[in-house]
Amino acid sequence: MTTVTFVVVADDEFERDFLQLPLDVANAGALLRQGGVDVAVWDRRLSAEAPPVGAVDVAVVVTAIADRAQCYPLDLRPVRTAVEEVRRTWPRATVLAVGPHATQLPSATLRELGVDHVARGEADAAAVHGVQELLSGRPVLGELPLSGTYPPLVFDETPLPAYDLLDLTAYTAETFAGGRVRRGPCGMVLGVRGCTYGCTFCHLPFGTRMRPQPVERTLAEIGAMRERGVDSLFFLDYVFGLHPTFYKDLCTRLTGSGIGWSGQSRAEVVLRQDVDLWAAAGCNGMWLGAESPAVAETAVGKRVPPEKIDAAIRRLSAAGITPFAFILLGLPGDPACLSGEVVDWAASLPGYFGLNQLFLRPGTPLYDELAADYNDGAMPTTWAEVEAVTRRYRERYPVSLDELWQRLVRLPNYIGNAMAAV
Repeated sequence: MTTVTFVVVADDEFERDFLQLPLDVANAGALLRQGGVDVAVWDRRLSAEAPPVGAVDVAVVVTAIADRAQCYPLDLRPVRTAVEEVRRTWPRATVLAVGPHATQLPSATLRELGVDHVARGEADAAAVHGVQELLSGRPVLGELPLSGTYPPLVFDETPLPAYDLLDLTAYTAETFAGGRVRRGPCGMVLGVRGCTYGCTFCHLPFGTRMRPQPVERTLAEIGAMRERGVDSLFFLDYVFGLHPTFYKDLCTRLTGSGIGWSGQSRAEVVLRQDVDLWAAAGCNGMWLGAESPAVAETAVGKRVPPEKIDAAIRRLSAAGITPFAFILLGLPGDPACLSGEVVDWAASLPGYFGLNQLFLRPGTPLYDELAADYNDGAMPTTWAEVEAVTRRYRERYPVSLDELWQRLVRLPNYIGNAMAAV
């Protein structure tokens, strides 16, 4: 039997607080197994030792799982290390790379990782279609497909994710116990793919059209994870509540189920949705893409004034849902960063916040706008040049982003501190 092993790359400091389930691997594994392929997973975040699978025909290296695809890392060194280990462990295997790197800079990714092939498209679809082409016996090029990207999977026609390939209880995120946030086992659901908003700093691996899977399938996925010992979930959907019918139906069906979950949304969506229904359905935490109290003044396409962010936080709190805020340091000309106001604002939040610094990522409008200015007037052609663009951007930023970072991570409502304290 043909054997395909998925390799999940050890990530960066993000793992200290969150170790999310590789849902795209479980999706792709289920489809390949349905086609008669033997599938295994080597999640290098969990173990440096390869699974005992013997000979491997194709090793699929996932450069950034679904949870990181929106904010994928630019440093390819951990990916190269994974590829080197794959070569040493299974020297006869064909190595295929999938993920945002392969999609956005396929030639550079192929060359710099030293893999045999890259496949463009959403990671689960690229893995399935790419492996199928490699196993077809037909000649194939290094970059797959011949043009464009592979079409996304259609989830009313596919089996449930192959959760049995993974130890679901090993994956963690923010969960709740006794009304307090803590780091604990957490599953993942992606009910609706896509985002219709146009924030220029944001990479949208699933595109701008919202694509809901059937609510029945989402409920079946949740049931299958619960059977494997998972009682807390995170909805990866980029704007929970935005689809006009999916979320109302889902929450109605989840009410009384006993499952606890969190998700992510936007302030203006929270303000026009029935968040009491969310709470009744088991929602105990909701992330908001707040970014900065002055985000509306930064010309990145996110016109959300601070009063709307504050109102959404109050509305979540009133419903018994813990509010979390994403804060993004370094937006162009952000008055809150330039003045240091972002620190006082974060400290005053009646909930928790997570923190990241702006990266200029291929596949985002902000990168297209600024990259050449930080690369001697030319668009980068290598990942080292891409990394250098963000480094130079930070070096030229009018204030020290590292200093702001250190001030923020010392606050007690920083999510990393809150989970470490339990």
